[in-house]
Amino acid sequence: MDSKSQKEQSMLPVSIGVAGDVLAKTNGKFFSVTFIKRTDGSKRKMLCRTGVKKYTNGEGLKYSPNDKGLIPVYSLHDKGYRSIPINGIISFTAHGTEFFCPANA
Repeated sequence: MDSKSQKEQSMLPVSIGVAGDVLAKTNGKFFSVTFIKRTDGSKRKMLCRTGVKKYTNGEGLKYSPNDKGLIPVYSLHDKGYRSIPINGIISFTAHGTEFFCPANA
């Protein structure tokens, strides 16, 4: 058995919709996520959290992230705000549990 399938066996499979719900409800806790970027199709791994208010101008976003299938997060490595496409999520670790989306794996 190769290492990838062995690792996937220790991860909990979830649908893309469930993955989006779990990440959106992390309530400011740190999590890591691997996803496919919509701009160029490359794979990206990010350590981030939701609910960060620092460095905002108080106006909020000019669009609805839910309507566009995005989860707004603060990236620790980039030290800036980014959006995760829900349909592109491959795997993530949140609440001490590793998850993967078989549809994108």
